[in-house]
Amino acid sequence: MTYAQVVTQVKRMSQAEKLALMKVLADTLAYDLPAPTRKRTIKYLYGALRPKTGRIPSNKKLRQEYHDYLIEKYK
Repeated sequence: MTYAQVVTQVKRMSQAEKLALMKVLADTLAYDLPAPTRKRTIKYLYGALRPKTGRIPSNKKLRQEYHDYLIEKYK
């Protein structure tokens, strides 16, 4: 079946048939797409959360900063 024949057939279909065809096509196209891999995602996120200073603060420093934040918030 050629492209022109398919277009002609689709134009003759009812609205319900067109919607059903659209759903089948969307499912087929979604199935054919490769799923993103975890390694690829991790690779792109590597270093995204690195602090500007280059060093990760200690737990003690984080607790102190959070404590100071709460004091300022509830003054």
